[in-house]
Amino acid sequence: VLLDAPDVATPDLARRLCDRRRGVGADGLLIGTPADGYTARMVLFNADGAHAVSTRHIAARLAISPGNLYYHFANKEEIVLCLYERIEAQLEAILAPRDGPQAQSFDTVLRYLDDVFGHLWEFRFFYRDVNSLLRDVPGLRERYHDLAERVRVRSRAIFDSMVTAVWMDATPEQLDLLTTNAWILLTQWFTHRQLMDRRRAIQSTDIRDGIRHFVALFSPLLRSPQRRQVERMVAQPAA
Repeated sequence: VLLDAPDVATPDLARRLCDRRRGVGADGLLIGTPADGYTARMVLFNADGAHAVSTRHIAARLAISPGNLYYHFANKEEIVLCLYERIEAQLEAILAPRDGPQAQSFDTVLRYLDDVFGHLWEFRFFYRDVNSLLRDVPGLRERYHDLAERVRVRSRAIFDSMVTAVWMDATPEQLDLLTTNAWILLTQWFTHRQLMDRRRAIQSTDIRDGIRHFVALFSPLLRSPQRRQVERMVAQPAA
């Protein structure tokens, strides 16, 4: 969304306009001022994919010379690593323990779900091309492996808390399998849609379908009240 009115732009307006369920499902809110490097890189990568975007494209979007861009980044792989730092930080923040009275509500689980898929949409260039990026970007595979392990530990803790709260019935073995399957679905969902639908572009409807498939992993383990709550959420029509 491009808004040529910086005086009315607020974080809340950006969230409402770009919300994939209640807004237009945009990449972000761009104000009518020179875009910063992060926004420019994200927009280009999300639109065309990391492999289709060169440093020359990025420099042109930033309205700087390629030489100025090379002053900060030696190559495109360094740019990917820079963006990956944001991916790590955001995902770990999303999965961090939540405190307060709301943390005792099953709504917290639904917020985890919504936030995780919002993260996938924001950084879809990465998850769409994750296998090739892990192969081509030096040092990324090791960092991604470490992130996957931290996410596994935190995800398992969330599922454990659902059992403790008597929202879900599951054995330790079932929770181990659920944790692994959840990571596989989240990180490979876009690849699956591209393969099955024979298309390159990722659409906002892919996010909603991903939520439905993710819910199908653990919904059979939920107690009846929680299962009905999840079913109502999934059944809500897209905005």
